[in-house]
Amino acid sequence: MIRTLPLTCSRCGKVFTAQDHLYYQDDFTAQSFKDIKLVCDDCIREWKEKWQIDHAEFHEENYVLTVTITLKDGTVYKNMDCTPMEDTESVVTGEDIPPEAQHTLYEYYVTFAQKRESQQIKDCFFTKEAEGKMSADITTVGGERYDKLVFYVEDGYLKTEQDVPDYVMDGLVIAYKSYLAQEEMLSTASQPAPRMPQRKPMPESQWNTGEGYGSGNTTGGFGRHNRNPFGGF
Repeated sequence: MIRTLPLTCSRCGKVFTAQDHLYYQDDFTAQSFKDIKLVCDDCIREWKEKWQIDHAEFHEENYVLTVTITLKDGTVYKNMDCTPMEDTESVVTGEDIPPEAQHTLYEYYVTFAQKRESQQIKDCFFTKEAEGKMSADITTVGGERYDKLVFYVEDGYLKTEQDVPDYVMDGLVIAYKSYLAQEEMLSTASQPAPRMPQRKPMPESQWNTGEGYGSGNTTGGFGRHNRNPFGGF
């Protein structure tokens, strides 16, 4: 049976006329064609005009990437989970964002990723100083240098004698943990291997010859034809 479906916008509620294509919004709860959420051209135009990005700031913590977006009309979306898509050069978020805005977000992400890469520690060499302190000579991928950076551990926290950026401190903590693990491994490897325990030999005078053992022995034994005194080990 052929039915008629009026083209009604799911956002503004007005009836519209379709041109060469239809806009619709994904809705996995839709059970039939009539449940599809159509969107008119005027609402699509308004949607694209709204998503004019003025600034975007990415942040990553515990391998979770988020972005805070400020639009030109002043609207701010804070700490949205996002996923960069290299194949399409776009960034996907939990909000419906026009493709043009997704590409703009990707440009901000590339800048963020390049800066993050430049802040990674490239080289880190440790030296033992007096009074239980250590010093580190650090070079980042971007070329920053921190020579003779003195630090120590207090109450389980690593502290430096001079202020350094958070990314340098984070990299120093990771590098120092690796250094301590390597020192422990080398210390263990230099120690002689423990001697395997040896069984004390039984004097020959105490060897059991098997006499008196057999099927009639109430105390048990090795069997009538078994004369191996160590059969129980």
